[in-house]
Amino acid sequence: MLSDLSIVQFIVVQASFAFSPGLIIALIVNESIQNSRRKGFEVAGGAALGGLILAFISASIVTFLYSAIPIFLQIIYLFGSIFILYKGFSILTRKDIETKKSEKGAFYSGLKVNLINPKMWVLYLSVIPIFITNYDENLFTSLVFLGILTVLINFGGDMAYALLSSYFFSDSSDRTKKIINRLCGVSLICIGLYLLFSRFF
Repeated sequence: MLSDLSIVQFIVVQASFAFSPGLIIALIVNESIQNSRRKGFEVAGGAALGGLILAFISASIVTFLYSAIPIFLQIIYLFGSIFILYKGFSILTRKDIETKKSEKGAFYSGLKVNLINPKMWVLYLSVIPIFITNYDENLFTSLVFLGILTVLINFGGDMAYALLSSYFFSDSSDRTKKIINRLCGVSLICIGLYLLFSRFF
């Protein structure tokens, strides 16, 4: 079960993750600049497929563990809140991002990076569940819904970077990148603190 407030918070958090440069963004930028925007789109498509796979696997894992160990979701909530705070501070202190070259096909690279990236597993297993307000009502369905919403938000961010890569990663856009990082970082820190204190203090 999801409340209107939790959905709004979820969208803000996921958008902050999506528009903050990471491994997938690095691949997209490299392919878009070195080859073509089409290759950047292919990386985004592969990442989206990887996200869908992660969404269903993580929803199954969390649902099973909750049915076996109900307190497990309390641990997830604590870990997820701390992870959001960590990401917020790391984004605020990040200076820049280097482009990363894909070793194989662009689509396959996007898929592989999402599936083997530990941070993506942490996101799907510990961040997504904390936005569910009632664990006893359609937990699996709610997790899958939020997982798909995460994929759509990330895909939107990835496509934006593919389209605007030549601008975002030119010397003239340093100020823009700093503004984006600050907005994303502050948003994550504020929501992370709210989630942590509203549940445990």
